[in-house]
Amino acid sequence: MLKKMAGTIRSKPGGKLEMGEAFIVQKYKRPLPKIRSSVGESGRDGQKPLLPGTLTIAQLQEIMLLHQGKSGDHKGPMDIQNIAKKFGVDSVQVEQILQFISLPPEQDKSDKNKSN
Repeated sequence: MLKKMAGTIRSKPGGKLEMGEAFIVQKYKRPLPKIRSSVGESGRDGQKPLLPGTLTIAQLQEIMLLHQGKSGDHKGPMDIQNIAKKFGVDSVQVEQILQFISLPPEQDKSDKNKSN
């Protein structure tokens, strides 16, 4: 019935569709746009390069552990001046970090077993 309404239905020679598979003849010579992403360039450790005096979360945790004497790198507590020298920051900044930042409480295996 459709054939009678529309007349004879024929495809293009070669079986190509009329739209959608046309070949691109013109090529643009303009440069492609720059790829912009929110991820910055990574350094040799796979992290973004930081400005001098900037600390990462891992470094803040290490400062807390060094001051408490729980770090694996250093036995016993380390004083503020040595921590500041190690991370290349001012000792006042280290004092503020130790004063205003705290680590989350550690749970022992026995505490985890009791809660489950």
